[in-house]
Amino acid sequence: MTTTNIVWYDSVTPLSTHFNDVYFNSDGAIAETRYVFIEGNKLNERFLAHTQSTFTIGETGFGSGLNFLIVWQQFCHFRQKNPNHPLKRLQFISIEKYPLSADELQAIYSAVINEPDLLNLARQLEKQWPCQYCQFPDVDLNVFFADINQFSSQLISSNLLIDAWFFDGFSPAKNPSMWSAELFSALYERTAHNGTFATFTAASEVRRNLIKAGFNVRKHQGYGKKREMLIGCKG
Repeated sequence: MTTTNIVWYDSVTPLSTHFNDVYFNSDGAIAETRYVFIEGNKLNERFLAHTQSTFTIGETGFGSGLNFLIVWQQFCHFRQKNPNHPLKRLQFISIEKYPLSADELQAIYSAVINEPDLLNLARQLEKQWPCQYCQFPDVDLNVFFADINQFSSQLISSNLLIDAWFFDGFSPAKNPSMWSAELFSALYERTAHNGTFATFTAASEVRRNLIKAGFNVRKHQGYGKKREMLIGCKG
């Protein structure tokens, strides 16, 4: 199957036609997202410790939207278990220069998602997609259809502070603008005190650029066959 933005490798892995890179590892994509971004940012613990009404997540690269769906699911579970907690709403802000079509999202979700509640959330997203602002119960989604530099400029000019970052552009070798020192420096400025980040990559240049921006960075056990990933915070 060939579409505007993706081709299917081995019939199961969506490959970007713009970057010649996979959107995710089709073998355990959901488990990997939970490990890298949910556990990497310690979101369950941080939701419980949060004292404000809104928790804000920033993401570099919306891609298939799988990260968003999984953290949305996680937040739904949190709200169900903690109905009286002061944290009432999740705000998710992302950037995507080449947004997939609703049909492309549906094809990816049908191939990857086998959890009924997660698939239900996916269908809700598909109904509103593509839309720069989507509002769901307890969750707001803002996606900037623009270049990453425009995204960082808009964040800098806003009063918004990010509680947790998902750094998830395509590989640094194929999409270097998503991993530059200049970008991380701009995003660091819009990170809340003690805000965190997680990313699947442990590339040395990425690590140096994050440190240069001001983040405290440490290597962490990667998912599956990946030896290492990076996590850290603004302290």
